[in-house]
Order: sequence, then C-alpha cells, then structure tokens
Amino acid sequence: MLSDKLREGANGRIFKILFWVIILSFVFTGVGGYLIPRLNTDPVTVGEYTISANEWTDQYNRQTQQMQRMYGPQFTRLLEDHEYVNELRSQVLEGLIDNVAFNTAVFNTDVRIGDEQVRDAIRNTPAFMKDGKFNNDLYLASVRNMGMDPEYFGEQMRLSLTAAAISDPLSSLSSRVLPYESKILNDVLLQSRVVDLYSLDTTSLKSGMSATEEELKSWYQDHQDTYMAPATVTFTYLLLDSNAIRAGLSLSDAELEEYYSLNSEDFRVGERRDMSHILIRAGDDASERAAKVQEALASGRDFAAVASEFSDDSASKAQGGEMGPVGRNEIASNLENALFSLSEGAVSAPVSDSYGIHFVKLNRILPSYVPSFAEAREQVRQAALDARTRELYQEQVTTLSDLSFENPDSLDVTAEALKLKVTEYRGLKQGDTTAPWPLNTAAVQEAAFNEDNLTSGVNTPVVTVNDGVSVVMNISDFTERALRDFEEVKSEVEDAVLAHKAVEEGNRILNTFAKARQSDPSAPLPEGVSETDNVTLVRGDPSYDAAFGMAVFAIPAEGAERYAVGENQGKAALALLKEIRVPEESPEYAQLINAQFAQYRQADAQAALNRLSRSLTEITYNQEAIDMVNQGSAGE
Repeated sequence: MLSDKLREGANGRIFKILFWVIILSFVFTGVGGYLIPRLNTDPVTVGEYTISANEWTDQYNRQTQQMQRMYGPQFTRLLEDHEYVNELRSQVLEGLIDNVAFNTAVFNTDVRIGDEQVRDAIRNTPAFMKDGKFNNDLYLASVRNMGMDPEYFGEQMRLSLTAAAISDPLSSLSSRVLPYESKILNDVLLQSRVVDLYSLDTTSLKSGMSATEEELKSWYQDHQDTYMAPATVTFTYLLLDSNAIRAGLSLSDAELEEYYSLNSEDFRVGERRDMSHILIRAGDDASERAAKVQEALASGRDFAAVASEFSDDSASKAQGGEMGPVGRNEIASNLENALFSLSEGAVSAPVSDSYGIHFVKLNRILPSYVPSFAEAREQVRQAALDARTRELYQEQVTTLSDLSFENPDSLDVTAEALKLKVTEYRGLKQGDTTAPWPLNTAAVQEAAFNEDNLTSGVNTPVVTVNDGVSVVMNISDFTERALRDFEEVKSEVEDAVLAHKAVEEGNRILNTFAKARQSDPSAPLPEGVSETDNVTLVRGDPSYDAAFGMAVFAIPAEGAERYAVGENQGKAALALLKEIRVPEESPEYAQLINAQFAQYRQADAQAALNRLSRSLTEITYNQEAIDMVNQGSAGE
C-alpha cells in the first residue's frame, strides 16, 4: 500500500533530504510563519503575572544546588530518578505559584510599609555590613550583582516586609505547642515495650514438606511476573560527564580575581563564636562533680583551670576547655543554643543530655565578614571551576543534542566533535542494577526501553542522568520480556511454594501457642520454638525487622489479643506484650519535639495562607509549556 511505502521511505536518507528542501523552500518564500507557530512558553500565569520557563528552571537549579551541598552524593543519586526529579520540579513550580499568589494578595491589602522601615531593614541586612556596620558601597555592589537597581530592590524589600507583617503573627500564634500536646508526643515516641519473644526457624518445617505438580503449576500461573526473563537491548552510547570536563580545566589568577569581584558575597563567612567547654560525663557521681564545677566557677576561678581539673572532654581538657571558633550547625543543637544565647565572657547554666552535663563559655564573638581574595583563593578557585564547568557542560549538552539529532544514524560525528568515546553495550537487562554506571540508573534504563527509542532506529534524545551527566544512545537490537518455561524454573517454583507453606505453618503454630499462653502462662513451648523473656523494644530498633517492630508497637494496650505474629530476621516470630513503659518527659527531648512540631504548624499556617491567596486570583496552567520544560530537562 502507498501508506506503507511512505512509512518505509520516511527513514531513508533521500526522503530526509527532500523533506528539508521542501521546508527550506517554504521558509525562504515567506510561508515558514504558517508552519512554525509562535508558542506560549510561560508555564503558569498567576493573575497578571506570568512565571517564565527560565524563572522556574533557575529556581529549580538553585534548590538542587543547595540540596546537593547539604546532602551530597545521597541527593545526587536521587536526581537519577526521573519520577523524583519531575516531582521536585512540580514542587518548585507550585512554590513559585504560592509565592506570587501570596505576594499579589498582600499587595492588594491596605497594609503598607513606610520608607524608613525599608531603609532600616536594608541597613540591618548582614550581607550589606562590613566590620559590623552598614556599608553603602557594599550594598550598591551587591544589588548590582543581583541584576537590580536600588529602587527596585527597595520595592522588593517593601513587599517582603509587608508579607512578613501579615504572615508572621499567624505563624507565631500557630507555632505554640501546648503542654498536653508535648506530653502526648513524648509518651508515644519515647515509649518502650517489654515483650516475651518467641521465634521459629521455618527451615526445619520446610524440609519436611512437599508440593504436588498441580500446586507448582498453579503457583507458576499465579506468579508469572516472578518468572519472566527480562527484556534486553544492545546499543552504542556517548557519555558526557561534567567531572571529566572539570578535570581538564585550569583558570588563571586574573580569571579567579574577576570571578571573586563579581561574586564576593558568596564567600562571606558567617558569625562564629570562640568557645570553651567542660563535660562531666554521665555517671553515678555526675551531679556531685557538676556541683563542684558550678561552685568553682561561682567563686571566680578561671574557666580554663576548672576545665583542666574536672572536664571529661579529652579533646579539649589539655587546652583548658578551648575548642576554638564554631558556627551554626557545627555542634550539638543544645550546646549551640546555649552558646549563641551568651554574651562575651559569660558561662552557660549546666546543659544536660545523654553524654552528661556541659558548661559552655563564650570567649569572643567573631562577626560575619567577607574574606579577601587571598584568604578565600582556594574556595574561589573551586567555585569558579564549578561555574565554568557548568557553563561548558551546558554548551556541550547543546552540541550533543544538536549533532546527534542532525546525524541520527550514528554517534561517530558527535563523538568526534566532542572528543568522546563511542561505547557498545550488549544485552542490557531491563531493571539490571548491577550493570556498569550509568547504565544501571533509572534515567538510562527508562530511555533504553522506551518504545519510541526502540522502534525509531535513530539516536535517542539526550538523557539526563543527573545535573552533571548526560547520555545519548543508538539502539541496534531489542529482545522483549518473556515468560520462562515452567520446566526451566520448576526448582525455583518449588522452593517458593515450600517456603510459603512453611511460613503459613509457622504463623499457625505461633498463633495457636499465643492463645494458649495467654490462657495458661505455663502452656508448653511447641517443638522448635525458642523463647527470650523480657525483651525491651524501642521504636526504630535496628535489631528487629521494621515491619515486625511496627506490629509490636501496634499491639493494643488492653484487650484479649496482646500479641503480634510476623517475620523477623528470617524466622517466624511472636511477641507477647507484657508491659508498656513511658519515660518521664525529658526537657531536652521536649524542646526538640516542640521545635519540630512548631515548624510543622508554621508550615501548615503558611499553606493555609497560600490556599487563601490562590483562591483570590486566577491561575492558568500551560500544560504544553510545562511538558516542554520537563522534556527538556529529561533530554538535556
């Protein structure tokens, strides 16, 4: 048929040449405007404001960079999961919408912030201070680096202060945690459960069991997904890795100095506090020794002398308790709170935790400052290399995309242009996490087994493995997923059937025993069951399987069936509840719980404000533009 002939010819080189000749003739004769409509690329419109694709992408990049700094390789691995990336992108976009809707609603209120309040806020912004005082030159330079003029920045600050004037009172009110709420959380989260634990190794049960041919075939039919041979693909690919780009870079001092002058604020050192520390380690005599420390300090003795005599902190004792400068998030939160509440030369009240009793002294405050280029040279070099690497990587990703599209039948031209190696991989199994990186990542696997890529016969779009690694593939062979023959997997099926029977029998034995033991505490143990009395379990105890631990904490405090049966450590297990222990409320733990609960409530209050703000303005989603951004991120 003619349609079949056209379909066959569409992949031919002559057809492609003719196609582009036709397109070019239309463009040159002025008809191109009809063929190429102007697209609306703004993903969302909120009232009269449009959120552009660039704004969304920039905000996403800033957030991922911040999270990479916080969580390192753990977060980078998450970026290999396209479902996670799409969800994160969606959250970033919704956050932008919330921000615009809320600020629009704020702007339409009668709340107004005066010029003097704006000026005070700017003067008190740490980023604009030098030697503890507001520096106008630093302020103007910083604003220029942000791409703004002072007037525009001031109006942005006014809007921010207006929003805070509306949201802060609600957040403050909603974040209060009542005493009874704190106690309930303490009782639930810190409780432990004392159980008699019984276990039964089902291996012995399994060895005495058998299964008929009919049972095996029935299991095989009901669990076909378990016995499927995975689909496989064979392909060549190019790997573009920003780490390789970075390894080949070097920057001159002039380039580093230029980078520093444009980004000096990025190297600002936050306020630090020089501290000394005395630790009285937890023990029977801890309170008595801590009292002696307090008495010595109250009498006017030098802190260093007292630390040398009493402290159990081996790392600082020899230096009279001196620990040097520390910043936020560098020491335990209880010690940080104590340290940052002190004035210079002051000593904290005793701070108790699981390690013992602490005394903290603030020796001096080291204010925030921007180091000179010479002081920050290595940091500047690393940051400049990172920035140049990102720039080159994006350029090369564009080249990778363009050339692999323009030369669809091979990767050779693209490889030569980018000085990359064409690598072949034969028989990649779908879902194979043991394949060489990055072929074991979700992004590459998804692209390798994408139906369009499998049937196109041309290079795939660029696959983004993470923010610094991209791949292009050319698939040459594909074998579909198929059910393995019953005879081939018969031994696996039999093993699964017998294991299932053994678990069912183990659970039956332990359930029967649990009922008998609750009626008669002297009921004998079944054969093969071992017993451990008075085992104390706490939430999240790694010694027990998570599901079994959850089942233990789900046992009702009262009632006839105060037990749980499940699998633990590969054995059938039974826990008979004997006692629920609730500790006295710990001030330190209560403080931690209250802080987290307050943070949750503040977020909930802001979410309520965002919902209200959204209801006051019209929000229009441009799904085509959203899909374009998401596809671009997946194909860069």
